[in-house]
Amino acid sequence: MAKPIIVERKGPFATITLNRPRRGNVFTHTMMQQLSAHVDEIAADPKLRAIILRGNGKDFCHGRDPKGPGGPPPDNAFDLHGKVFSKILDVYKAFRDCPAPIVTVVQGKALGFGCALVGGSDIAIASDGARFALPEMGHGIAPTLAMSALAKVAPKAVANMVYSMEEIDAPAALAVGLVSQVVNADGLDDTLDSLLGRLASYDVAAIRTIKRFLATGPQLDPSTMSDLAGYTLATVATRPK
Repeated sequence: MAKPIIVERKGPFATITLNRPRRGNVFTHTMMQQLSAHVDEIAADPKLRAIILRGNGKDFCHGRDPKGPGGPPPDNAFDLHGKVFSKILDVYKAFRDCPAPIVTVVQGKALGFGCALVGGSDIAIASDGARFALPEMGHGIAPTLAMSALAKVAPKAVANMVYSMEEIDAPAALAVGLVSQVVNADGLDDTLDSLLGRLASYDVAAIRTIKRFLATGPQLDPSTMSDLAGYTLATVATRPK
């Protein structure tokens, strides 16, 4: 039986591939736990320059399986959070905590949890045929978990995606900050290879410093952000090599 998640290492890069193409790469409860564990394990490598997340088949990811972890249903909020919601949030945390950038490569549909994975990544390269949606409200679910991973996306765009449940295309996703770049479907691999070639030439400390600064700096007032920028650069520039 094929593994639902494939992990491959090539030099300073790791590629995680979702491998349930016939099911639209829908995440089971176990797969979510595996994804966060894989990212945490890979992130421990001090030479890591990036993690690439992809999906086999025509679509990136149709979200998560609503069946949950199995067993008796949770009987209170604490139990529900511990058994189900915390496993979803662990994935988003693993993305945030990874010191190297997470790069998603998106083709076809990215729905629900799949859309959140794109939003939670540091860089997202989408094909011009990619589509994004948050369909949870149609299932009676307020998608606050997915929205927490979309914090860097324009709030009004997120609200519209949630309430309308309509798919947005790749150019719209680029306009609202959900993806970084839109390319022809045939150019996805070449665009990724070009990016990885650049990352391979950069100082590892500089790559990781950029991720930390982007996570913190924009939330600060301009004066504090300037101070952080200056001292961060001074620290990196004068570190022992």
